[in-house]
Amino acid sequence: MNKPVAEESGSAQSLMGIPTAVDLLPYLMNRLTSKINRMWLLELRPHGLTIPRWQVLSILKVMDGCRIGELAEMAGSEQAVLSRVVDQMQRDGLIERRPAAEDSRATEVWITPSGDSLYQQLLPQAARHVDRLVRAFDDGEASQMAQSLEKMLDDIAGQ
Repeated sequence: MNKPVAEESGSAQSLMGIPTAVDLLPYLMNRLTSKINRMWLLELRPHGLTIPRWQVLSILKVMDGCRIGELAEMAGSEQAVLSRVVDQMQRDGLIERRPAAEDSRATEVWITPSGDSLYQQLLPQAARHVDRLVRAFDDGEASQMAQSLEKMLDDIAGQ
């Protein structure tokens, strides 16, 4: 079977105006993200966490001591929204703010022992959650998908 000319030329839609799989990519990614977050939230709620709170803990495990702007960028959130999340987490003793060593006007966010303990407690559940998400793929396919998503993120960074 021949491909429509528009698909061969790299156009986003087929000749008949019917969306191709590539056209539907943002829609599919949004649906997938929503479903993933709903599933994960069911496991987080009993521990007093939300998706943004889990993201903050996860980011701080890799980049402890980063600034709110960096946290917001890594979490894909607006800085004002993430600042409120950080306020709540600080109130709950999961993270703390400290003046930056090189610039006392700047504030860094650090995970507390209580936040670290909660993160460690949920890490096995997080691993099972990810395993459920990629069980339809072999290791090579899952790795390729992760690389493709990172490539997309890198390509649109700063836009």
